[in-house]
Amino acid sequence: MAAQLATLRLASQMGGDPVRIALAEPGTDAEVTIGGRTLRYPAERGEDAGAGRRQRAVAFALVIGVGEVLAPLVLTGPTFARPDGSAFTAYREALHAYLKGAEPETAAQPALQEAEKAKARGIAMPPALLLSQLVEGDEESFNLALADALEAHRAYYQVADRADDPGTSVNLDVLAPACHARRRSTSCGPLNPEPF
Repeated sequence: MAAQLATLRLASQMGGDPVRIALAEPGTDAEVTIGGRTLRYPAERGEDAGAGRRQRAVAFALVIGVGEVLAPLVLTGPTFARPDGSAFTAYREALHAYLKGAEPETAAQPALQEAEKAKARGIAMPPALLLSQLVEGDEESFNLALADALEAHRAYYQVADRADDPGTSVNLDVLAPACHARRRSTSCGPLNPEPF
């Protein structure tokens, strides 16, 4: 278990560091620490700080529950490096609103609508309903949405050659809110809708 946690922590650092590099003053070097090693990179807003990689970094940060890893991701937001424009935009904005504590209920509605549209087209989407239940703070509904999200993930990867995809074993977008909710309920009692 300790080795798995160390690997997740390393993945979280690696995912969040492009955002730290992008936050640095242009023309300077950004100092980042990965696995205990301090490295320097020229400040830039490259592709690595884009919305997709940021979403993965947020997921890893929520899984391991380290606020210092999550903080720069929350400060910047999903469109910090460039506009998103993907099918996941509404979900990413809703997750960011939740983490900031900035009207997450309102932000969750477009994410739910986009998830329904994508479901009709057979596109695998992040679990918007699970996020909305996390926002609501309803533990029973969250648990039901968690079961549904896991079932949807399993069903999606049973089709054609998707079973060979590396994403089959773990869905970070489902695991992250589950770990976060577990951590919050352990430290705060029933699911607390307060942000990270």
